[in-house]
Amino acid sequence: MEKLESRKGAKALYVQIKDIYRRRILEGDLQPGDKIESETQIQKMYGVSRITARQAILDLEKDGMVNRGRGRGTFVIWKPAMSETLEGIRGFTEEMRLHGRQPGTSSWHASTRACGRRMAAAFGLDPEQEAFVVERVCTADDIRLAYIISCFPDGGFSYLGGSVYEETGAPARVEEELSAQLPDEEVVSSLNISRTLPVLVRKRLGFDSEGRVMEYSLTYYRSDLYSWNRTQ
Repeated sequence: MEKLESRKGAKALYVQIKDIYRRRILEGDLQPGDKIESETQIQKMYGVSRITARQAILDLEKDGMVNRGRGRGTFVIWKPAMSETLEGIRGFTEEMRLHGRQPGTSSWHASTRACGRRMAAAFGLDPEQEAFVVERVCTADDIRLAYIISCFPDGGFSYLGGSVYEETGAPARVEEELSAQLPDEEVVSSLNISRTLPVLVRKRLGFDSEGRVMEYSLTYYRSDLYSWNRTQ
């Protein structure tokens, strides 16, 4: 068992414990589905307080490494980061299935309302312009991976969570911009991530077969669990 450093200038104890488990997971010593020690066991193993042990586990959960279940324990859920090949037009659900991951929606809200300042700033819209707006936090194997805001100017449809394109059909053509930035409070809260973790941003303008705009969307991905690649 690795020992914790207590010298002046050393990392906080909970960070050291988190780093030990993170390294074991990344190196394959702990596999998806493995159960890790409880807070009480970690407390005894490293001679730390219960609060320190709990914070280490909470940070591992925030990093998408483990999942805590009341009465069940804490289990490793981390899988290697996904890399999306930039070709074709796919929604989140289809992309996750291509990677062999289980797509899900942990929370969502859909209503006809003003598109708001975020979408207006991204697409040059009037912030008071009404559209059918769908906001959702999308998961892969129960890990929060993407926060998506979509505006549909032609009106609403029946949305009960899940794939938007299964309801609307995929765009015939898209224009996209890809970038990276630090998350604002809304994205931090939605993805349960650190303010210092950059997010990848996909700005998508979708057109129907007649060339009309059918969708404005912004997707924020966790940069530690997702990437893009292009081959020619």
